[in-house]
Amino acid sequence: MNKPFSELSTTGLKTKAVKSAGINVAAQFIGFVCHTFGVIVLARLLTPRDFGLVTMVTAFSLWVMNFGINGFTEYIIQKQQLYREEVNSIFWLHLGLACIMAIGFSFFGLYLVDFYSESALSGIAVAMTASFVFQALSTSHMAILKREMKFSSIAVAELIAVILSVVFAIAAALAGGGYWAVVTRQLSVPAVTMIAAWILCPWRPGRPKHLAVAMPGLKYAIQVYFNFSLGYVTRNMDKVLLGRFHGSDILGNYDRAYHLSSMPANQLLTPLHGIALSTLTRLRDDEKRFSTYFTKAVSTVALLGSISAAILTLTARDLIPFLLGPDWVEAGRVVMAFGPGIAPMLVYGTHSWLHLALGKPDRWLRWNILATIITVAAFIIATPFGAIGMALAYSAVSFILFIPSLWYAGIPVRLSAGKILSSVWPFFVSAFLVCGAWLYLSESWAPLREFLLSAGPLSRILITSFIALLFYVLVVIACRRSMHPFLEVFSLVKLMFSREKS
Repeated sequence: MNKPFSELSTTGLKTKAVKSAGINVAAQFIGFVCHTFGVIVLARLLTPRDFGLVTMVTAFSLWVMNFGINGFTEYIIQKQQLYREEVNSIFWLHLGLACIMAIGFSFFGLYLVDFYSESALSGIAVAMTASFVFQALSTSHMAILKREMKFSSIAVAELIAVILSVVFAIAAALAGGGYWAVVTRQLSVPAVTMIAAWILCPWRPGRPKHLAVAMPGLKYAIQVYFNFSLGYVTRNMDKVLLGRFHGSDILGNYDRAYHLSSMPANQLLTPLHGIALSTLTRLRDDEKRFSTYFTKAVSTVALLGSISAAILTLTARDLIPFLLGPDWVEAGRVVMAFGPGIAPMLVYGTHSWLHLALGKPDRWLRWNILATIITVAAFIIATPFGAIGMALAYSAVSFILFIPSLWYAGIPVRLSAGKILSSVWPFFVSAFLVCGAWLYLSESWAPLREFLLSAGPLSRILITSFIALLFYVLVVIACRRSMHPFLEVFSLVKLMFSREKS
């Protein structure tokens, strides 16, 4: 029977959203610990070349794999009235397209061998096609869970996937698998997620029929995916250029540095994306509440992102070799170059929330065309300067784009650039002042310089992190003339973990 899924409701929305965020962030943190453990162990068992080889393939395979994940997911979440027959048609259409793309990508692997002059890439490409099918089998189920705001179930599924992927990858590395250990990790996440999605979501697809019912969803998905594709190009063209002109060793160092620099974004934006979309979608007919929710969310992202960026920038030269080993010193320098752009990169990532929640993928497309042109141009200019030059270009572009992107996305709800800037500037300024002051004092003040040189790497990391955090808090309070930003975060944390009243 073609029964509809439940309609979107705003009842108890703030509590649901904040509690869901708490569950997701907590699960993401546990996953982050496991993931970091995996990164450390694998970096010591494998070489930069092993990571570089797999990155040469995943720069393309992840783009193909995300068709439907970025598109059908948002369509199922945001549609006010959704029928089971339509979801069934979307499921089979997505699965069929995934199988076709898997066959095509297997042949594309032969081109990668010629492009990079690396014979191992053909086998890696064939293996990665399994992820296309795994994701297609789980996308509809995960989207239904997100639509119904069952984020605790999603968090459990994603956490189990991360933990098992680390276990399988380390086992493969210990068995002498080399770069296949990295491939194992890449495939384990979608495979485990697929199994968990079918266990946690009670919906089951019926026989494939009436695929025409899925055409509105496919049209929406193509628009969203085209937007995603433009964003994906901007995030991966740097890796393609470095791999082509500098080789797998440089690319391996850059990829690990990028991965570690993007951890703040992964820890904040990834668990919040579905929650923000579900929440803002329910508020799109109320401009005032919509703008208030969004600016508060952006302010919190900027606060947490700025201090993460400051600490990572100041500790990178010690932290990365300490975690990954002496072969990864260059990656520490690259992380420092990424550092200034981490906070604006985080804030920039929220502009998609506006476009998707407002049902405006066409506006998102127009913006992404412009952003892609600017970003790719910057990467091409930076290519001769290697990994550090590319990271600096990434940081510069993040600063150039983040305010215009949110202003343009917020036009339909009259979200002004001034309102956005006022919600983030104290945190950005505070992080820059803290980084500038510490770098100057640690180099020019002899007693401090000698003390830090005499301390071990772990001691320097802990001392630097503590002082940076302390001064960041003080500077933010001075800029805002209030402790309100921190009190707001504490109140959200309290609400996240409070018990429901019976």
